[in-house]
Amino acid sequence: MAFTRPLAKGFGSRVPQDIQNKWIRENATLTKTDGNPFELDDSVLQETIQLSKPIHETRKWTNVIPNDAYEYHGRYLIHDKFVRYDRAEQPREKSNEIEQVNELTNDFEVNGLRKDAEVCVGIGDPQDIDPSKIKGLSGYHRRAARNNLPIKQKLSFYDLYTFKSLFWERVARNVTNHHGNPQLKQKWTDYKSEAINAVNDKIIERDEDSITDFVNLIAADKPAKTRKKIIAHALKQVGVYPNFRTYAPQGSGEHTIQWCVTNELNLPKMGFEGRTDNDAEEIKKQGYILYASDRGDALRAWGSGINKTIRWGTPIWVLGYSNKRVTDLLAWRETFIEEFLAYKQTMIQFAHQTAKVWVNDDCSDDFNSLDVDDMVDGVDESLFPIKLAGFLPQHTSRNAKDGGRPTEVGLVDVYGKTIKFNPNGDCLTLTQP
Repeated sequence: MAFTRPLAKGFGSRVPQDIQNKWIRENATLTKTDGNPFELDDSVLQETIQLSKPIHETRKWTNVIPNDAYEYHGRYLIHDKFVRYDRAEQPREKSNEIEQVNELTNDFEVNGLRKDAEVCVGIGDPQDIDPSKIKGLSGYHRRAARNNLPIKQKLSFYDLYTFKSLFWERVARNVTNHHGNPQLKQKWTDYKSEAINAVNDKIIERDEDSITDFVNLIAADKPAKTRKKIIAHALKQVGVYPNFRTYAPQGSGEHTIQWCVTNELNLPKMGFEGRTDNDAEEIKKQGYILYASDRGDALRAWGSGINKTIRWGTPIWVLGYSNKRVTDLLAWRETFIEEFLAYKQTMIQFAHQTAKVWVNDDCSDDFNSLDVDDMVDGVDESLFPIKLAGFLPQHTSRNAKDGGRPTEVGLVDVYGKTIKFNPNGDCLTLTQP
């Protein structure tokens, strides 16, 4: 990056004075009636520093970009002739550009350059051997608007940076691509385009983890639902199969837990709603109730399970699943089982304490001497009514050579191996992990 040679370390390093002098000389050729109607100069620059801090000091930057990913070189007044924008890197939908430029032009005509507005961001131009040339990361439409004025404003302020990689440069470009006065926020399709471009430009790997991490950085200001949508569309467009599947807990559509249980696992509908007429004869005939739980100690699954197994005498089988993407699914499932067993112990202790009322004096000492391990070991597992059936398939890395077949299919055990549900079988916790 040309203007950073040689580059001192630390956030306070400045652009070499000879380059600054070149910019200053060019600025001095402009007048209010020719190229500088806003009368921008060093005194105005100092005012902007007081009113608009550099973007790396704002939360939207610090939330996603680490301190060691960049170096800040200061704020400068620079003529348009030194600044290049890459048209191909502008992600906005073309239909929005004219409206955005017109709004900015109107705002400039009425208010001039707002001293409290975010300042444009630039880097040393990697495509030019002239060290005075910079590449604009933000401000593309602002420059177009300035040049639409009756007297073109050819000068603007830039905060200059160096990034340690193209990855962080691309992230920063998105973080800075929001001019506040007036503002046109990037749409989800703009972020999708950025993710696709980052893959095609070999800035990130062509896999789900890399694309997901990148989107979560550049679209950190968007809700999780929107980021998920961006990721899904980007994966599809670059031909990447998702490697982790999540389920919506509500509804009955294709991506819900209920749909997976009834259509993929070919098991009865979960819960009991709508099947409790005639004292739940349909449930009793079915012989068990299914619940899905995102935690081994989920209170709702255990509480409802205990209530229903006591009312209708049917065992409860729990299907485990993660409600969000996790990097180590095996560890997550092992933790699920630990939580399941811990809550089971709590239920056995609760039953033990409740039973004290029926224990006579001759047996009370023996009854009270039982510790948790003794009580758990003394339980007939075949009679304990709440059991873990297995886990929903979630790790779905796919191989194009076998038609994109997912690595987990059907009900699976801790290790992702397909298992067959046996309503008369043992709880999965007896054999795994």
